Amino acid sequence: MKRKSRGQALVEFALVFPLIMTFLFASIEMGFFVYSWSQANYAARRGAEQASSGPPVRALSEIGYDTADDDCVRLIRAAALRTTIGIQPSDVKMGYKRTANDTAEVVDSANPTIYRKAGNIMQVQVEYEYQPLTPVGDLFLTGRIIDATSRRTIVRYDFSSIDPLSVCR
Repeated sequence: MKRKSRGQALVEFALVFPLIMTFLFASIEMGFFVYSWSQANYAARRGAEQASSGPPVRALSEIGYDTADDDCVRLIRAAALRTTIGIQPSDVKMGYKRTANDTAEVVDSANPTIYRKAGNIMQVQVEYEYQPLTPVGDLFLTGRIIDATSRRTIVRYDFSSIDPLSVCR
């Protein structure tokens, strides 16, 4: 009789163990997903804070930002990436808005610096593809895009009177 119950316990364990592991991996994966989403929001907020005090020289144009000669863009991306894991510089995008509720990007190739003034809105967006940790995440979260946006009002853009070595002029 004892031998029969030992076999029964082994069969029950074999049936329940995959469910327990699935719930464990799902919990770990959801925790990491929420952490990644939180990091993207934090990166967008940090980038927008930097952008409010040192916006890029050029507004968004049809060809996008020319980051080769704009140190302000590099500083905004560095601020966004400072404490994050897995986000690349190309995942951080920025643009000017006319008003706080405006959904359209400002496109002005004729006079690109017209929106770089105090009182205008600067938006920083972090968008990247989530990379799952576990096999459960591979089933349900592969290809998910994490998108976070933060907007700040530009407070100043010329630090030459305060800091003569400032790169954002």
